Amino acid sequence: MRFWLAAAALALAAPLVIAQDPNPPSIRSSQGAWPIRRQWTPGETQHFAKWMEHIYVAKTKGDVEQRIAKLDRILTDPKINLLLDPSFAGAGSNPQLSKGTISFLHNITDCAKFSMTLPAYYAYRRALPWMVAYVSATEGDVRTAPANVPVGQLNSFSTGSADAFFRSMVTGISSGNYRVEPNSTRSEWSDTCPVAINRQYLLPGTMNYTDGHCLLLAQVDKYGELHFINASINRTRDIFTFNGMNTVAGIEPMTEDGPNPLKGCFQGLRVFRYPIAETNGSGVVTKVRRRTDEEMEEFGASIEQYEKITQVSTEHVIVEDGLRLQSMHEFIRYRMKSVDKVVPMEFMHEYVKELADMYQQRDTFVQDAWKNVKANGLITYPEELENNNIFQSVGRWEDWSSPSSDVDRRNKYFYLADWMDNAVRWYESAPQLVDLKGFEKYNIKNKEDFAEAIVEEKKKVFQEHFIEYVNTPGQKVRLSLADIEERIYDMSFDPNHAPEIRWGAKPGTPEFAMAKINPTPTPKGGPVPFEVAYAKQAYYRTVCQRETERSYLRQMFTAGYPVRVKFDQQLDKWLYGRYPERLAQASQTAGVTQLPATPASGTNQP
Repeated sequence: MRFWLAAAALALAAPLVIAQDPNPPSIRSSQGAWPIRRQWTPGETQHFAKWMEHIYVAKTKGDVEQRIAKLDRILTDPKINLLLDPSFAGAGSNPQLSKGTISFLHNITDCAKFSMTLPAYYAYRRALPWMVAYVSATEGDVRTAPANVPVGQLNSFSTGSADAFFRSMVTGISSGNYRVEPNSTRSEWSDTCPVAINRQYLLPGTMNYTDGHCLLLAQVDKYGELHFINASINRTRDIFTFNGMNTVAGIEPMTEDGPNPLKGCFQGLRVFRYPIAETNGSGVVTKVRRRTDEEMEEFGASIEQYEKITQVSTEHVIVEDGLRLQSMHEFIRYRMKSVDKVVPMEFMHEYVKELADMYQQRDTFVQDAWKNVKANGLITYPEELENNNIFQSVGRWEDWSSPSSDVDRRNKYFYLADWMDNAVRWYESAPQLVDLKGFEKYNIKNKEDFAEAIVEEKKKVFQEHFIEYVNTPGQKVRLSLADIEERIYDMSFDPNHAPEIRWGAKPGTPEFAMAKINPTPTPKGGPVPFEVAYAKQAYYRTVCQRETERSYLRQMFTAGYPVRVKFDQQLDKWLYGRYPERLAQASQTAGVTQLPATPASGTNQP
């Protein structure tokens, strides 16, 4: 069995101490896209992590201009980009990219291109080698293929200029670059490897890939929460910072079928496969190549996450330090936390602020989409297309619809419920891990008291946080997070719908009455009336994971699919002994059967 399956889980280690320049120039080159003066080392990845985290902090804690900064501003603002500080860039660093190159990168960026642009830019400025794979699909579109195979490489050492390298890189890659299975054909040419789950190796600058969605890890907080930065797939080129553990999804368990137990195991947390520069006896670079799987062990390469998700799938538990962890999220948080206790009240208040900011940012996009519809006409829904669906398409639908980002937003909301659910379980099984600071007035004696107190505090804080959106006549409408929670399955992703409908206003209300009503065009068969289109899109407004299958509209089912319960109902399970009637009520709505993805032709129901 090859290295990936033979390697043992990597041991936890203390974080490295970062010197001002942990990796001074040690080699040199006289050819390629840029001079190479450094090798990638573990110390260099710590420096990279510091750079990434500084960008995230500026984007989340900086002034208004920094918070809304897009790629061009990120790379050119000294308050955001530490590499514009000569002491951080270090001796022998390469000069800033040209304005033309930066403008090109900005204008073409999407989540995949952004995820490769930042590490490549860092490599260029720090005089490090960089490589990017070209991939071919085993079947269909590389973005949604069952797996991809590397067929070539773009190498900074053999490209004529930095501008040529960056232009070739971003025009040649897509999210399909990350759909390469470990232990498969030419997998050692791939751009990333799965990474061990600990604070030494899962650093800012590593990445998360989940079925077409590419995000760079930008910060790990004291509770072990992962915070990502990613680019919008939309024409607005927005850079988002609201995604966290809500996007760590789709990690596949290992399989016993076939020659490769890691078949399908390309989603999850990844470390870039840092290139290595081979040199002669004088330190002159003669070749740049990919590191092998074994060489990547130094940077945390490990299949641990696939082993752990397999354990969750088969045994329904991961035991760490005697604590029974019941999900990958819980396992990751436990491994990555740097404090002895979690403080649920503190976490809730900080997280709810992030939720409110996230939804407020949504309105900027909704307004831009509505302006585009008014200026350029209605946008065609990708109904029953072979290689495009509502989550991954081309043209104006890709630019102005929001099904993918709304999945992230729903998952962000549900993650708070999961976190608090786990806090109750930790309080029950390992109370030494939970600090009840802020809950003193509830006189908590047991898990039921704690769960009930959490729900009450959540209701209070959701009613205290607000966002505003602009309706069709141009008036501001105020919604609390409690309102948004109520509407979470009603908020439309269809850019043809007016802002009121995008924000889930219900028919018959004064709020809804302000909306302009539009049909939804389709590639064949003409437009679908609003009432029909909105009803047929209901399922897609509830999903918590992007789909790769074709999308339906006229033939879409409208009932029978499972819908995840909201925060209060999820925490109710701890209170069934105290309130038996809630168990009876929950039992009446449980057991909904999942419907097939493809509805029967000519019917509303499968």
